[in-house]
Amino acid sequence: MNINEYISILQDINLFKSFTKENLIELFSRIPYKISSYSKGDIIFSEGDECKTLNILLEGKIEIQNIDPMGKVLSIAEFSKGEIFGEMLIFSDRNTYPINVLSKSTAVVLHMQKDAVVSLCQSNSGFLYEYLRIISNKAMLLNMKLGQVTLKTIRQKICQYILSEHARQKSSSIKLTITKKEWADKLGVQRPSLSRELIKLKEDGFIDYNKNVINIVDLEGIKDIL
Repeated sequence: MNINEYISILQDINLFKSFTKENLIELFSRIPYKISSYSKGDIIFSEGDECKTLNILLEGKIEIQNIDPMGKVLSIAEFSKGEIFGEMLIFSDRNTYPINVLSKSTAVVLHMQKDAVVSLCQSNSGFLYEYLRIISNKAMLLNMKLGQVTLKTIRQKICQYILSEHARQKSSSIKLTITKKEWADKLGVQRPSLSRELIKLKEDGFIDYNKNVINIVDLEGIKDIL
């Protein structure tokens, strides 16, 4: 695969916003990288694999999954075209994947070697700034996710998710971009349990919902549940 096919995608990524098209073509003519294609369901990285590259999703979707000792799959995150992964592991003292990364559809991934990332951070302040910004934002999101997982009740988990989406979408009318099954997996609960608790939250006057939209009726009440 030729990197030139994906230059326009790279230009839309904040990590490379300080680069012109010519800069990017020249850059990838001299740094070590690999472009790999994956079929739906392929394992890109398995738990325990060493993280040696910064990875950029050029096409498709991928999912980050964790499997507990009982074999239950928990969906941690989903990435789409233009998003990166591995950026928090590549420089870690324990740089092995603690989870599985698999393709949710046909996917194309750009793998940049660690030495190339180091060189870019040293030579381009714009790249370095964006890299640090991405890591900081990911760390904040992980803290929010940890808070979600450690909450005791399903109601608390749902309310935490609603509040995080309320903040992200900046609206009291929240559009769900995932299915009920995917939402349940993210929360680590069963789908019927999620549906039952949503009905109770509606009956108790905290929310209203219709298909893929949740309307927050009592924001302060939802906050008090936590």
